[in-house]
Amino acid sequence: MQPKKYVDTDFFLALIKESDWLKEKAKKILAEYEDELYATPFTIVELMIVCKREKIPVKETLFHISRIVNLESLTWAIFFKSCDYLEKGATIFDSLLMAFCENNDIISSDNVYQKFGFNVINLRD
Repeated sequence: MQPKKYVDTDFFLALIKESDWLKEKAKKILAEYEDELYATPFTIVELMIVCKREKIPVKETLFHISRIVNLESLTWAIFFKSCDYLEKGATIFDSLLMAFCENNDIISSDNVYQKFGFNVINLRD
């Protein structure tokens, strides 16, 4: 079975912002992995926070991204696993994403995930 592709907040921002230096790469990744993309509830919360701060319509953004990614559900085990990453210096949002993504890929421009041994489909490349 192919690993799932978990998207980070910067992937969504690249797609929804009018101008973003990662936009073209994000579009290519979206086309390539169209039916394989997943998001965690934490990524969605982080995106909502950024949208609110940047005055990007939250409800409209959620509507658009709900059509391109699958949403994973929560278990207590994810919270406990995220504590392992927190103890090693990850942020709360990064640790929660990594706890969800074990043995799967992460789509991001952030280098932190590689430091923890994750396979990253880099938006920068």
